[in-house]
Amino acid sequence: CYAFRALRFLFSMERNRHIFKRLFPTDLFEIFIDIGHYVRDISAYEELVSKLNLLKEDELKQTAENIESMNQNKAPTKYIGNYAILEHLGSGAFGSVYKVRKHNGQNLLAMKEVNLHNPAFGKDKKDRESSVKNIVSELAIIKEQLCHPNVVRYYRTFLENDRLYIIMELIEGVPLGEHFHSLKEKQQHFTEERIWHIFIQLCLALRYLHKEKRIVHRDLTPNNVMLGDKDKVTITDFGLAKQRQENSKLASVVGTILYSCPEVVKSEPYGDKADVWAAGCILYQMATLNPPFYGTNMLSLATKIVRAVYEPVPEGLYSEKVSLTIERCLTPDAEARPDIVEVSSLLSDVMMKYLDVLSTSHLMLEKKLDRERRQTQRYFTEANRKAVTCYHQLSFLSQKHYEKLSLHNSSSGTASCKSQFSENTDILSESCQSACGTDEERAFEEVLVEDRSALENSEKGNMFSELDDELDILDNSSSSSSSHLKESAF
Repeated sequence: CYAFRALRFLFSMERNRHIFKRLFPTDLFEIFIDIGHYVRDISAYEELVSKLNLLKEDELKQTAENIESMNQNKAPTKYIGNYAILEHLGSGAFGSVYKVRKHNGQNLLAMKEVNLHNPAFGKDKKDRESSVKNIVSELAIIKEQLCHPNVVRYYRTFLENDRLYIIMELIEGVPLGEHFHSLKEKQQHFTEERIWHIFIQLCLALRYLHKEKRIVHRDLTPNNVMLGDKDKVTITDFGLAKQRQENSKLASVVGTILYSCPEVVKSEPYGDKADVWAAGCILYQMATLNPPFYGTNMLSLATKIVRAVYEPVPEGLYSEKVSLTIERCLTPDAEARPDIVEVSSLLSDVMMKYLDVLSTSHLMLEKKLDRERRQTQRYFTEANRKAVTCYHQLSFLSQKHYEKLSLHNSSSGTASCKSQFSENTDILSESCQSACGTDEERAFEEVLVEDRSALENSEKGNMFSELDDELDILDNSSSSSSSHLKESAF
């Protein structure tokens, strides 16, 4: 029961959900979900234990294999190119995404596998080869150009076994589509503040792609929008992206039909406003948790998309601005549909609030950084001051003890020189250990720091001179023990 409770707590966090979906058998997983999030009562997990005890041997074996398959530390069983496959992250219309690590490397990456036999790439081998060549060429351009906080980074592409592989940055987070499913399970909804926080970041990324890089994503869906810490948005999966020339149109039919614009469905030329339509679909789904267009068959779905027929957003949940923005983005006529800058202008007041929050947060972080920098400087200065003080105290105490030792040896001879020197050395060590915290240190500190360089030179000279004096005394007092004392004591 305690183990199941720990697992259920882990499942309550969004980023862990995809792991559990392939961990338990279906019946057990349903009971696991029905318990609810963060239930502490241990008796709530007794049914799970009873169900587990009733599993057949083959089901238990499969569960054990599922647990082993999720072991992140095991040796990879499969390599593609020079990359070890660690985990299957998800699948889409054009292929799968894996978590990978380069052979003998440490950094985790994401690998997109694109099936080239998809009809979207052509009906025959010649058409597919041409499409693949164009995609690789586009990705090579995109890889060199894209650099934005809300856009994933690309590293390389390669072909193997009639499949195209795209290596990209691994984004830690959960797809927006997973959040939709999670909220529907909990019977909750997005707050309007959260909706705008996500949508504004989406607009910023699309403005960068459309206006600065002239890149059309062409497959913008909730599963290609990753939400990280504090709902940081990252647009991923540029496998179908296309860089277009200024004022030109695209013609190839690609993307997910649920989020495809009317001109794509009708096989007409289209531009960057296709991404604006998809952004409107995502905004609608954040407000209702359902896509705006759905149908029992492809024909009815295509008809609804072309006519822009969808259920309105329920009244009372959100402001009129949400419905107005959705309506403008889902304008069926591409010429009348706003581009991403015009969409952003509709949200000018919301974006100003967003920028105000960012500015305040940035200012607070700068102040915190400045405080930490000054604190570190104080620690460094204090440590340096104590080190200098200890050094001078050590020199002072050394001089004092050597003088005492010299006077003592002059009066009592060399018989007890060795033991006396050892005793004084112990005293010196104890004095040095407590030097930084004594009253004597504070008494000498100002003088020692001010005369630091002069004292260093004089102390070094005095120290060597005292050592020479000691050696002379030892030589004069006993020729028989002189050599022995020099070796053992000094």
